[in-house]
Amino acid sequence: MSERTTPEVLTEGVREHPAVQAWLQIQSDSWEPSSLELLQGRRYSTVYRLNHVRQDGARVIAKRCRTATARIEHAIYEELLPLTGMPALHCYGLLEEPEGEFCWLFLEDAAGARYSPQLPHNRALAGRWLAKTQLAAMSAGLRSCFPDRGLVHYLRLLQACRSMLLHHLDGSAMSTEDATVFRNIAAHLDALESLWGELEEICDVMPRTLVHGDFVNKNLRVRDTATGDVLLVFDWEFTGWGVPAADLAQLIDRVASPDLNLYCSILNREYSHVHLRDVQAVAACGNLLRLVDQMSWTTVGQELVCPTQLVKALVLLRSYEPLMVKALSAFQWDWT
Repeated sequence: MSERTTPEVLTEGVREHPAVQAWLQIQSDSWEPSSLELLQGRRYSTVYRLNHVRQDGARVIAKRCRTATARIEHAIYEELLPLTGMPALHCYGLLEEPEGEFCWLFLEDAAGARYSPQLPHNRALAGRWLAKTQLAAMSAGLRSCFPDRGLVHYLRLLQACRSMLLHHLDGSAMSTEDATVFRNIAAHLDALESLWGELEEICDVMPRTLVHGDFVNKNLRVRDTATGDVLLVFDWEFTGWGVPAADLAQLIDRVASPDLNLYCSILNREYSHVHLRDVQAVAACGNLLRLVDQMSWTTVGQELVCPTQLVKALVLLRSYEPLMVKALSAFQWDWT
């Protein structure tokens, strides 16, 4: 998902802002923030940073999202992550708005170095974090808390995306160049669907567990502590329960590219039947599923949009097409 590079900063009338009003209800002894930054604005999720909420200059993330989403994220921070034995961001609490549909969630600001999959040490942190978190989730019996993220979920996203593309291709208003992009992507989705049986067979070896759903660079920070570097993971908007393939994806579209050797060695403590070759095959499936996610986020709700308003979607789909071609080719060559 997109990320702001230059936050909007509010320094006047900070106390009256809804994010600050909600925070002061949660933490009545807090300082009034000196300023407020808009980090992300989406239709159903808005994220702010509240600056200088304590004498030590601490910062807090205020996230307004659907109540159902906030409750899941709150449960992850409060119930699941403590079971892993690894450091995690502190959750200060949540506050439902009077209407009930939306909620404010308050989290520790994830200060630390940006994650880079180019650094083997970072990838090792990601592999360890994923395996230990997934094992903790399975042992805690949290399946009922999370939405489905099985292969059927991804197949529905694929079909909905292709339906949107074909809907616009049925019209006559698109330019030849733009129509070619839509037609090519639809053909790639056809090819992927024809391989779905192979994906199911490969992924069947993996235990069903927690899926982050957006395990990418922007949602990770590496913090230097007295006992060594730790990985901090946030933004659980797309989390669920199912096949962890997309979280294991490698070197495609800003994914974390966790160290699969280390991941497998930790997973083997409870699932000795899962071998490195199995994990590598699941990661190859994850490359394809990650692109399905990206294309779905790009096309959702675009069926009734006129072609002239599809500029952003076309730019993104053009960038995804060569990635899909490469991922499909690699999967067919190595795993079918």
